[in-house]
Amino acid sequence: MSACTLVVRCGCAGGGKGALVSDEVSLTLSTTNTQTLFADEGGTMIVRRLTPLECERLQGFPDNHTRIPYRGKPAEECPDGPRYKAIGNSMAVPVMRWIGERIAMADEEEPR
Repeated sequence: MSACTLVVRCGCAGGGKGALVSDEVSLTLSTTNTQTLFADEGGTMIVRRLTPLECERLQGFPDNHTRIPYRGKPAEECPDGPRYKAIGNSMAVPVMRWIGERIAMADEEEPR
């Protein structure tokens, strides 16, 4: 990205903590389709939504992992809504891998 500051915003519709904004960490994705990026370019805020592909990458999934046949339509016509929902209901692959490795290490150390 150019010489702009990138801020990740995840909002919560209908309650919760409301909009969460952070300059330094990536916040949790939600299933409400409110994931947006703010780019501060010379005092002008540019807002755009994260794409399903970007959300998949943040969660550690392969590209287009959630693009599947949907309601009789081919994968290429899969709408974004169900993709956001699947990603938001998932667990981050790198985190699950880390937890699994720690469990395996603990099992190896424990006498049987």
